[in-house]
Amino acid sequence: MDHPNTQALFRYWNDLRAGRDAPSRSEVDPRRISGCLETMFILEALENGQLRFRLAGTRLCEWLGMEARGCVAETVMARGHESEMPDLARRVLRTPGIGVMRVRALDGAGTDWPGEALLLPLRSEIGDLARVIGCVNLEAEGPRRRVAPPLRLRCLGARLTPIETDPALARKDPERRFADPLGGLDFTEASGFAAPAPVFSRSLGAQDARPRLTAIEGDASASRPRGGGRRPNLRIVKD
Repeated sequence: MDHPNTQALFRYWNDLRAGRDAPSRSEVDPRRISGCLETMFILEALENGQLRFRLAGTRLCEWLGMEARGCVAETVMARGHESEMPDLARRVLRTPGIGVMRVRALDGAGTDWPGEALLLPLRSEIGDLARVIGCVNLEAEGPRRRVAPPLRLRCLGARLTPIETDPALARKDPERRFADPLGGLDFTEASGFAAPAPVFSRSLGAQDARPRLTAIEGDASASRPRGGGRRPNLRIVKD
């Protein structure tokens, strides 16, 4: 791991797991890794064995020339290398381990970009190893030298390092492994992530608990006839 943002994500993930094999997705606070968000992603393991992007950083999407959210992992790889990232992601979850991939990418202007990809396991909201948090970082990419999309990645080599766990820490705080899924912060609240997602609050204050008005049908300015007939235009919806 050579790029500063790759190293920063690894250090944060390693501190967060606290001796366990992986932290929970709901424990990740994007505010603490704000400098890494633009090139980060989260993959979801599907029942059919595919890996799908749940979230992708805005700069990563710009490099690819597409919105990566909802795409399978193969779509970010160059022809002949399609299986490299999903295969490494499956091994990261199965082992579990830390996956590092050396990449080289050719962009739309024919420029060759060396770089690296990092893949780290996460536990889902129900506690299974079914998420991968990672990033792609390119050398020499910055304000004065920009990628010309679309860009696709070629794998030059990959390494998987098994994760060392500390059973004493896991026994000390077993509940942290299955953190409250409603306690997680939404990545889209932090600048850098492109994917919209529902936001859940840790608690509801008095103002948040107030009922909301939701339009159902008809003209909101029309008056409601007395004695029934037409359905009301608005109804109260309480959380």
